[in-house]
Formats: sequence, structure tokens, C-alpha cells
Amino acid sequence: MSSESVETTLFVASRGASPEHGLVRADLRDGAWRLRTLATADQLSALAWHPTLPVVYGTAGVNRTGQLLAWRVGDGAELLADEVAGPEELEPCHVAVDPTGGTVVVTNYTSGQLALWRLAEDGTPLPDPLRIQLEGSGPETARQDAAHPHQAVFDPATGQMYVIDLGADLVRSFEVDLSDPATVSAREVATGAVPPGTGPRHAVVLPDGRLAVSGELGSTLVVGRPGSDEWAVAASTTRTGPARTRHERNYPGDLQLSADGRYVYFANRGYDTISVLDVSGAEPVLVVERDAVVRWPQHIHVREDDILVAGWDSSQIVRLPLVDGVAGEAEELLVVDSPGWILPTHPALG
Repeated sequence: MSSESVETTLFVASRGASPEHGLVRADLRDGAWRLRTLATADQLSALAWHPTLPVVYGTAGVNRTGQLLAWRVGDGAELLADEVAGPEELEPCHVAVDPTGGTVVVTNYTSGQLALWRLAEDGTPLPDPLRIQLEGSGPETARQDAAHPHQAVFDPATGQMYVIDLGADLVRSFEVDLSDPATVSAREVATGAVPPGTGPRHAVVLPDGRLAVSGELGSTLVVGRPGSDEWAVAASTTRTGPARTRHERNYPGDLQLSADGRYVYFANRGYDTISVLDVSGAEPVLVVERDAVVRWPQHIHVREDDILVAGWDSSQIVRLPLVDGVAGEAEELLVVDSPGWILPTHPALG
């Protein structure tokens, strides 16, 4: 399939502090991508759609009081909410919406706090969110001095919420109660300890119910059952030596699941590569590692016949074609300033 693939509209979190940064819409018209900033936001870091409504949620703010933002998207973006995500210097880094559209959850990395808002029928976050303070630590004191949740993932089969805690080397399982239309409640029901020093960052739920988790500090992929302390481990990269961008270490981040659930696509941010690992067996296996072309590949978006990669430091989005689920060589798709997150258009937008 051509680089146009099946999507002609993308929504991008352009991460910065200037008026052009924020929620950007990119439309493919007559063979060229046309960009429009729908809403300005300071350090917009992550995005998530409501499952049934054209409402997009975003986390914003670094090293100060962070925000949960919500916009109803049409010809433009109507601001529905600008909520304080938590205490000062909390660094909200990820946002997720449960599959029923009942709650939105923000993981606050620096403060170690979760914030969950009940959602109204129109997708607006209701006041007085539930705030949960996490505790814990790990062996790498510079990054694991305390609990530092980096992502919340909802299991569509069980409804459980998994919180990936980089600081405590834990995958935490929560039961979320949405029986009250005005409030949300949640309780931690299990923890699974990953190998010490893994620094778990992001996760995907595999078809058999296992989790595949990226290890930011260990440069690893770990695969195991929620609540278990037994994890199969594979290196996320074959590269050694200093990284190409920002830091000497790799600090890998995002991973996404292939359409058939056989592979995960893994962003090695320091080495600027994308790895494909087969997770269909008991042990994850590195199949291929591609040069991402971009610098600091921050986020991956999986499409029918390719994957898109947001290169934060090089202000590029590239595509890697997929052949039987395995990624090929990268090629530039479009230029957008400091892309940190990519969303497809919402089905409700046509």
C-alpha cells in the first residue's frame, strides 16, 4: 500500500511551549499533508480518544502543575475541560480512557499519583477526581527513588486496569468500579514484580492475557501474567555503546501490538531504532531491528499495512511498511514540530 495508507487524517501532540504547539490536525490533500493547530497546549505529551465520542483527552505540563485537557473535535477543537492533574511538579505523562467511556485516568510520573475522573455522557470529566498515591522504590536510585507510574492500560477482556510503575519495578492491577454515574472508585488487587532494575514504562495486553512490558532502564521487553513475579525477558536492541540522541543510555519507551497479536513494535529512543519482537511463544524473540531515521522515536501508531513513528527530536513522522507484520525500512511521511503522540481520526468524525 502507498504511503497514504488508509488514513488521510491524523491528530498529533506537538510538544512544546509556543503558540503553534498543542493539538495538531494533519490532513492529506492532493498528495500533500496540510497541518493546522486546533488548540494550543504547553508541553502536550499524550493523547487518547473517547471510545464512542469525538472527544480527545491530553496531558500537558512538565515540572509544574500539570493538566488534563479535553476537547470536542469537529471543524475545530472546543475545550471541554482544563483540570489540574495533581500536585505541583507532578509531570503527567499518560492518559487512558476505559473501554466503556466511563472514566479517564492520568498517570503522574513525578508525584507517583494516579488521578481518575468520572466522565459525563458527553465525555466531559466531572469534578472531584479520585486520587491514588502509590508507594515503592527500586534499585536504580536516580530513577527509582519512589513510585513513578508511567502508563495505565485497560484490559478489554477483564476490565482491569494495569498501572506500569517504573519507579517501583511493579505492574499493579486495579479493579475500577463505575457503578455510580457520578463517581469512580478503584482498588489495587494485585502486584507483579518485574526483574529489579527493569524500569517498566509501557505495556500492551496480548491475546492470551499476558502483558508485554517495555523496560526503560533495562533496555528489555518482559512478558508475563498480571500479578505474577515470573517474567520472560528479551533484549530490546542489539546495539551497544552510547546512544545517538539526548542521553548515553537507550531509555526505550513505547511499544504497540500488531493487528494479529503476534508481534510488538518497540521504540529504542536512545538508539533511534524500532525493534520487532515475536511474543507468540513463551519467550519473546527479537525478529528485526530497523533504523527509525527519526531522532528519539517517542510514539508508535499501528495501521493496517504500516506503522508510524513520531520522532520528537527531529520533528518528523515516518512510516515503516509491514510485510506479514514485520517492519521494513523507514521513510518520511510528514514534518510536524516535536511530535510526541499520534492518533488516527475518530470513527465518529467520518
